Amino acid sequence: MPEKLDGFKIGYVEIKFPAIQAPMAGITHSPFRILLSNYGKPGLFFSEMLSARSVLNEDFSNSIYLKCIDTEKERPIAYQIFSSDKESAFVACERLNKEKYIDIVDFNLSCPAPEIAKKRKAGAFLLSDLVLSHSILKTMKKALTKPLTVKVRIGVKEDKGFLKDLVSMVEDAGVNAITVHPRLVKDKLKGRSKWEYIGFVKDIAKIPVIGNGDVKTKNDFFKMIDETGCDGVMIGRAVVQKPWIFGEISGKEFNIDAVFLIELYSTMLTLYTSFFPPEKAIGRIKEFTWYFSKNLKFGHHFASMVQASTDVENIKSFFKEAIKTCF
Repeated sequence: MPEKLDGFKIGYVEIKFPAIQAPMAGITHSPFRILLSNYGKPGLFFSEMLSARSVLNEDFSNSIYLKCIDTEKERPIAYQIFSSDKESAFVACERLNKEKYIDIVDFNLSCPAPEIAKKRKAGAFLLSDLVLSHSILKTMKKALTKPLTVKVRIGVKEDKGFLKDLVSMVEDAGVNAITVHPRLVKDKLKGRSKWEYIGFVKDIAKIPVIGNGDVKTKNDFFKMIDETGCDGVMIGRAVVQKPWIFGEISGKEFNIDAVFLIELYSTMLTLYTSFFPPEKAIGRIKEFTWYFSKNLKFGHHFASMVQASTDVENIKSFFKEAIKTCF
C-alpha cells in the first residue's frame, strides 16, 4: 500500500486525492455530499445524474438537484448531465459554465436504465452511435471553458477494438478525462466488474483514466490502482453504505460501533430534513437507508421499517432503538 497517494489533473482542475465520489441519481445531492465531508472528503464530488433539459429549467439557487449547501465544502465538484442531442447539451453546458463553483462538467455514456437508455436514447444507448456521441461531446466542449469528462461502459460486448474507437472518439472531441465502468450495458450492476478493461484503456489513453466498479473497501481501492494503473478510483454504492470510506482511504481510523452509526444516521436525518421539503426528504432517506442498513446485523428489518414509514417524524421516533437492536 503506497504511503502517499498521488493526485492528478483534469484539465486545469487539480484532483489532490484520487478517490472520487460517483454520481448516483437520487443519492449524491448536496446533503449527502456534506455528510461525506464530515468523515473525509473525496478528491472530487459529483452531482447526481441530471437531464440536460432539467438544467435549463431549474433555478440554481432553489433547485434541490442543482444547488449546494456549502459551495466551498463541496468542491471540487463535477456536474454530470445526460442528453440524446447536441442542442440541449450545448445550452446546458453554457449554463453550467456560468456557475463559478462548478469545476467540471461530465457527460454520461454509461447509464443502462431503461428510462434513460431505451426511452430517452441517452446514457449507455449512445455507445451504439459513436458518431452522434462525438458530435454531442464536441458541441459541449465548445460551450465550456471548464474541463469536460465522460463516464462510459465498455459496450454491448467485450471488444477491445470498440474500446480503441471509443477512446479515440472521446479524445478527438477534446474530453479531459474518462471514467470506465467495466461492465457491459446489459450487465447493469450484476456480475464481476472486469477491471482488466480499465487497465487496457489506461494503456491506450492519453488522458487521465478513472476506474469504477466493485470497489467496496479501502483494500479494493488500492488493489484497483495497483492492478490497472488508473489515475483515480470512483466509488459508488459503497460510499452510501460507508460514508466514512474516503476518510479510511486517506488514513483515518473510525470505531464503527452503535454510537458511531446512530450519530451518522442522526446527522443524515438533520441534513436531509433541513434541505428537502418533507415529501422529497422521505424518499431520499429511504434510498440512503437501503444501503446504510447493510452495516447492521439483521439490517433488513430496520430498512423495512423505514421503507414502510410515511413521514420523517415517524422515522426519527424509532431509528435509535432500531439500530441498537440490529447492531
